[in-house]
Amino acid sequence: MGFFLYICFMIFKYTQPKKIGDIRCDKDCMVRAVTNITKEEYTKVHKLMYGHGWRATRRRSDKKWEKQITSTLDDMGVKWERVSFPAVKGKKRMTAKTLSELDPKGKYIIRVAKHVAALSGDTLLDTWDCSDKCVYFAWKIG
Repeated sequence: MGFFLYICFMIFKYTQPKKIGDIRCDKDCMVRAVTNITKEEYTKVHKLMYGHGWRATRRRSDKKWEKQITSTLDDMGVKWERVSFPAVKGKKRMTAKTLSELDPKGKYIIRVAKHVAALSGDTLLDTWDCSDKCVYFAWKIG
């Protein structure tokens, strides 16, 4: 009989889906996350989200960011399921690292404190490493 040890390592990959000719804006983590996980063109995702009320500045946005993401995914024909990770007294919160260990082949758009990012298997796709932040909920893609 053999003994197998499976160790999952989370990889952060700096990913900026915007190209030189794309729409220029900051504070676009929602657009980047959808773009990274669906592999669609950044400008296409930006225009869809803009049509659903998303704006780069919070005071101009309609503040319905969760609906903006799900409506955009629906418009693109992407199947998704919302998964919640509530706090449990005495236990550590879910992070991107622990989620990648639980589902090493899954594709997610994750919601962490004041940020949204893409998690594809064991790889976090974003412009900064938020893998140790608490994941409040996620949209499982596919």
